[in-house]
Amino acid sequence: MKSNAICAIATAKGSSALGVIRISGDNLDSLLSHIFTKKLSDRRAVLTNIKVNNVIYDNCIVILYCAPRSYTGEDVIEIITHGNPVIMHSIIELLCKNGVSNAAPGEFTERAFLNNKMSLEKAEAVSDLISASDIQAVRAAQNSLCGKFYDEVNEVLSCIVSLRAELETIINFPEDDDTPDLIIKKITEQVERITLLLDNILINSKEGRSLNHKRTYAFIGKPNSGKSSIVNCLLREDASIVTSIAGTTRDSIEYELSINNKIVTIVDTAGIRATQDKVEIEGIERSIKAVLKADKIFYVVDVSRGLDKDDHAILKNYNITNYDIVFNKIDLEGLEPRVIRKSPSEIYLSAINNIGVDLIRDRVEEDFIQVEKVEDLYLARSRHVDHLIDAKECINRCPSHISDCKYDILAEDMRNAHIALSSILGQNPTEELLNEIFMSFCIGK
Repeated sequence: MKSNAICAIATAKGSSALGVIRISGDNLDSLLSHIFTKKLSDRRAVLTNIKVNNVIYDNCIVILYCAPRSYTGEDVIEIITHGNPVIMHSIIELLCKNGVSNAAPGEFTERAFLNNKMSLEKAEAVSDLISASDIQAVRAAQNSLCGKFYDEVNEVLSCIVSLRAELETIINFPEDDDTPDLIIKKITEQVERITLLLDNILINSKEGRSLNHKRTYAFIGKPNSGKSSIVNCLLREDASIVTSIAGTTRDSIEYELSINNKIVTIVDTAGIRATQDKVEIEGIERSIKAVLKADKIFYVVDVSRGLDKDDHAILKNYNITNYDIVFNKIDLEGLEPRVIRKSPSEIYLSAINNIGVDLIRDRVEEDFIQVEKVEDLYLARSRHVDHLIDAKECINRCPSHISDCKYDILAEDMRNAHIALSSILGQNPTEELLNEIFMSFCIGK
């Protein structure tokens, strides 16, 4: 188990009214008591100065959570400071001078898992809750965090353990006669129950996995077609630089956009054209990478020039398939904003006059997944679904093993199903799996 003290700023970057610094480790009170002007008490908020060598770092509220009754299972201190980044970073520097190390991403939650404060899928739910892109995803993540996913998987595991015990008895202590019909019937009923439970979990997990995906939309096209202007209109701010000079945008820039309380990522890209400018070439290469990872492309065209052979070449050469064509600058042609639904759909707008830009918002909103009974869902990850499918494949083979009285093979499939489901809960995880999961967390959680 890890025991060295770690610290991190737990609140978002930038200035705010309040900031939170978290510390976790063994014997924190004795390690850090000298930096506080008042004595800390378990689970009580103490208003105190952080003061060293007559230098006051801040007047804070400090809460000590003594092990094991804390988030990580170790001693935890939370310092609520004024939300000035200068103040918070100065306190972090002070802590590091007093035996505390900077935390790695997700290290607090990793320690909670290693100290048996939560199962692995609950630890993943913490990250999913923080990054949830809409209220449905938030509620599904809360279901996972409150144990709904764990309880349902654990129910199947309990059934499998019971059945495996029954099978071991049959295999290791065979009767002189054949296995009684009553026992065969009982085994069959147990397999049917496991199948039913797994089917239900798989349905909810696949729907939950779709909720867990934040969609990305990239704006692609030739230089000076108005991509950045459209992005600025969507964001309702001058986030991307806009000029009449072709090639102004030199990089792919990602922004988060909230549409009807759902967060999506939009990407403004460099205009695609033949060029000798090394910086612009790098920007174009990044534009192509944005195409590859986007869920959908809005291909932007200057309506006064139309969709020409160069545009068709770009669409073909870069294998752009899932896209709408956005005809910008309709004010130059006296056209009305509209959507023509075909394959691909066409959207007509004027970014400079902010006319018809909401049609793009409408198109994005059409992709949103609506779930009627979110209380039945939990946010599942791809690895969860993969393990569930592995377990289901093992269970699907069981009826034929029962018919053929191949109880040793039946027991082996049950063992493999047990391993697959146990992996969801993080029983005997590999170091590589833990690194992959927790490195995706934000620092401070």
